[in-house]
Formats: sequence, structure tokens, C-alpha cells
Amino acid sequence: MSAVERFSTRLVPIPRRQLYWRELVAETFPGMVADVPEGIMATLARWSLGQIGLAHALSERAHITRSGVIDQARNFVFHFQRRGSLTITHDGESTTARSGDVIIADDSRPYVVDISGQNDCLILQIPDFMLGEKFASGSWHGQLLCTEDPHVSILRRMIEGLWHERDMLDQVDQEFDGIVASAARIACTNAGRGGGQGNVGRSPLDYALHNLADPELGTARISEATGLSPRAVQKAFLRHVGVTPTAFITERRLQRAAELLGRSDERTITDVAFEVGFSDSAFFSRCFRRRFGEAPRQWRGRAESAVHDIGEVSENGFASVQYAGSL
Repeated sequence: MSAVERFSTRLVPIPRRQLYWRELVAETFPGMVADVPEGIMATLARWSLGQIGLAHALSERAHITRSGVIDQARNFVFHFQRRGSLTITHDGESTTARSGDVIIADDSRPYVVDISGQNDCLILQIPDFMLGEKFASGSWHGQLLCTEDPHVSILRRMIEGLWHERDMLDQVDQEFDGIVASAARIACTNAGRGGGQGNVGRSPLDYALHNLADPELGTARISEATGLSPRAVQKAFLRHVGVTPTAFITERRLQRAAELLGRSDERTITDVAFEVGFSDSAFFSRCFRRRFGEAPRQWRGRAESAVHDIGEVSENGFASVQYAGSL
């Protein structure tokens, strides 16, 4: 396992950011040319696990062209969209991945990528030979995986886990790359090809639950994704959960935030806010206080204090209790 390399345009003078980011993208993903604004705000972390490559990118709006890479090994690139949207265009066809979606690209073929503002994406690059001849002979370029399939959900959680445990990756066995590649192959085989219409037909509630991290999630987005009218989406929520889509989404996001804040990790309050779908950390804090009666920082401090107290009790041999914040 290689060390995680971290890059940020924040450390670069504004006039040089555009060139800096273009060179970094081209170095990380051969054949890519990034068209970005001069003062772009973006960060990139990258590392390798055996023969697979992983990256985490946070970026403002960008237009990227990738020529087919023909003078080196072929790779399949899995994009795990966490926030914002990413559209891949090739051979005159376009497919858009939104928060929660997984989309695949074949780096031996040319394509164009359009990235939305406030974009957050985890990227997994796997050599074709690790996925098997049958997989490599298939047409996966620009395909959107069905996120309702449990195999895709497991793969996504695996990649998210690798990112969250990035500071411990030097302890991960190099042969773990084969497990990741196998999980990717199984996910693709079972999920099939979702195409650009993979979400049409999904129930409004299911779509909302699978895309809570999308800051643009709302009645209009759910309507577009499921093929239902906005009025039908509203009625579905009122019929099944008794509240509007906005109220349902906000409540689920806050419950998820409370769970994340109860953990002992390095995520900041802003990180948690963005991860659960809020695009404004101040607004998130106000909503959290209104829902739980205390600020996110106070909630986290109380959770950490409880864990510390429990640890002391356990060491003294009295009791062992798992802390869980009240929702």
C-alpha cells in the first residue's frame, strides 16, 4: 500500500491554480485534459493498493476530455459519486451519475466528463486483467450501475471504508486488491447495465434514501429520476410516511449526521454536513440544533465524553456498554 498523497489548489497562488490542476489531473489520469477556471478550488488524494489505484477528488465545475490510452495497460475506472453530478459523454451518448450512483469508464476509449460544482467523487481504477477476460470483453464504457443491487451497495461501502481508514492503509495487505477487484466484478455482473435510465421506475422513497447525500435532492430531482410528476412524488411521500419529501429528507439527513457525530474520527462538522447532503454548514448547524436541542459540536462532545467514561468503567472491570446517541 502506498502512502496517501494529498494535493490542494488552496496552497497555490490563484494565477497558477489552473495550470497546477491541469498538470495534476494529467499525471494522475493519463490522457486527461482538464478545462477549469483560473482560480479553481480543488483537492485530490491518491494512493494505490497492490495493482489498483484509488483517488478522492473535491472540485468545482470542470470539463475534462480524455483521449483513449492505447500505449499502456487498459483500466476500468469506477466513479463513486458522493456529492454533485458527473456526466460521461462518448460516441454521442451521455450518462449522468448523481450522488449515490456508480458509473464506469474504459480508459482505452475516448470520453468527455462534465463535473458539477461542489463535486465529491471517489475513484477506483482496476486493470482489465484483474476483472477477468469475460468482463473485459463486455461493453461497460459509460454504464451506470443499479444502486439498488446489494452487490453494488457492498462495493460502494468497501471503497468508502478504504477512504475513511486511509490513515491505517499502510497496514492493509497488498493482496487485498484482488478482493476489491472481485467485489467490483461481482457487483457489475449482478447489477447488470443500468444505462442512463437506471433510476426510472424506482419508488420515490427508495430513490430519496439512496441519494440523501445529494444536496440537490428534492421533489424536482426525485420526479426527474423516477419518471413521476412532482405531484405524484408529493402524494407518494404523504401516503407512505405522512410528511413532505423535504421534511423526510431533512429528518433522515439529521439522523445520519447524529450517528456520524457520535463516532470518534477525524471528520469535521463541515465534513459531516456535506456527507449527509447539506451544502451549507451554518444552515446544517441551525437545523441540527432545532431537531436535537444542541449544536453539532455539543452533540459530538457529549458522545466523546460518554465513550471516554465507558472506557474507564470497562478498564476497572465493572461494565461494558455501547454508547448510542438518542434519536
